[in-house]
Amino acid sequence: MLVLASASPARAQLLRDARFEFIVDVSAAHELQGRGRTLKEAAIENARRKGAVVARRHPTDWVLSADTMIMLEGRFYGKARSFADGVETLLKFAGRTHDLATGLVLRRGPRVIERVAISRVTMRPNDRAAIERVCRRRDPRRFAGSYAIQESNDPLVVRVEGSFSNVVGLPMEVVVPLLRRVLR
Repeated sequence: MLVLASASPARAQLLRDARFEFIVDVSAAHELQGRGRTLKEAAIENARRKGAVVARRHPTDWVLSADTMIMLEGRFYGKARSFADGVETLLKFAGRTHDLATGLVLRRGPRVIERVAISRVTMRPNDRAAIERVCRRRDPRRFAGSYAIQESNDPLVVRVEGSFSNVVGLPMEVVVPLLRRVLR
């Protein structure tokens, strides 16, 4: 059995689209804000924390946990604390390129597999009014970096270098081969 340790609807949809059967069990683990760590280290540590909590509840199942973090000019961006905070974050990102990392941990008992995928995301040079319209449709408090992307013609994102699915929620180019290997 596969257990997804994430409340993200996008992650669940990516796994369903790839035809994996799983259950969802969300972790309430405390997430680090990244201080004193690299982007990769912060993303993988948060994924470890989430997965460890859920794995204790499912000791014989494979548990997939993930955490996405964003860095722009040495500063980490997680989920916005408020609508206004999300708008301000997206104004900082407007017209600029940032790194987005997803830490993945797949574990069952003592066996642990860890990966990190990094994508570079270039945002459109939107103004406050355009960003506020998008934030009214997609609550910025729900997403790392205050935004979510579902399609290639996104109102905020102009280009993704690397894994597009990573920006959606899970780097499926990494996840699918791992899951196929362990779930045989």
